[in-house]
Amino acid sequence: MADSFKTGNPIWVYYTDIDTGANLRVPQLLRGFVGTPFNIVELKFPNYRFIKADGQLNGSFDMQPHSVHLYYRRNSWGEVQNLAMYLKLSTPTQLFDDVDGMPVDTPLPGGIFVKTFQRIATQKGEFWYEVNADRWLKYDSNTMKDFKELPSDDSLAPKPGTQLAILPLNHLKAVVDYVQGKKLDVYDQPYGQSVGKVIDGERLDIIGKLNDNNGVVWYQAKDLGFINGSYVNLIQ
Repeated sequence: MADSFKTGNPIWVYYTDIDTGANLRVPQLLRGFVGTPFNIVELKFPNYRFIKADGQLNGSFDMQPHSVHLYYRRNSWGEVQNLAMYLKLSTPTQLFDDVDGMPVDTPLPGGIFVKTFQRIATQKGEFWYEVNADRWLKYDSNTMKDFKELPSDDSLAPKPGTQLAILPLNHLKAVVDYVQGKKLDVYDQPYGQSVGKVIDGERLDIIGKLNDNNGVVWYQAKDLGFINGSYVNLIQ
């Protein structure tokens, strides 16, 4: 009889976009007495379909900690792959804030390589590549070529930024101008390996500037690395 009036451990329920990790609604907290049954349902969300559940959808409250994750995917998205590869752009290419989203930033110049991190195949048969946080490009076989690794052929490979002269700057003040609340990669060299992230609005101490062979400006931030100049605002 005592247990019938004893409150069990609460159960957290999360409804999550499986690809972005975003919550589709505020996480729910279920409470009940020990032995009381619970039932978690698959909610419907506009433009999303249910993929899978991680955790018990049915059971009884007890004294053990529990959490349940229900995962969903956008209806327009088909296959999703996490992959590291390179695309060579032969013409200026527009970036978008999301798959089939709004155009953002200045188009990337032609003749450069960009590193990709994720590929989305849509239900319309399109391929979209994520090239930075919240930055996507739509694949066009007529203007792009994919590579698993940067080619060693000098006629194809971009010249490493480290082979170009870095203009020293005297600790200029700057701020990251990206997407509110989002983080941007910092690299060990232009087009190199990601060595960290900075968040929109973060203050920077700029100690160098480099204009690469593709006409792209890179800034070197003290103790951080290189950041694409498109996302850096110098403070006068």
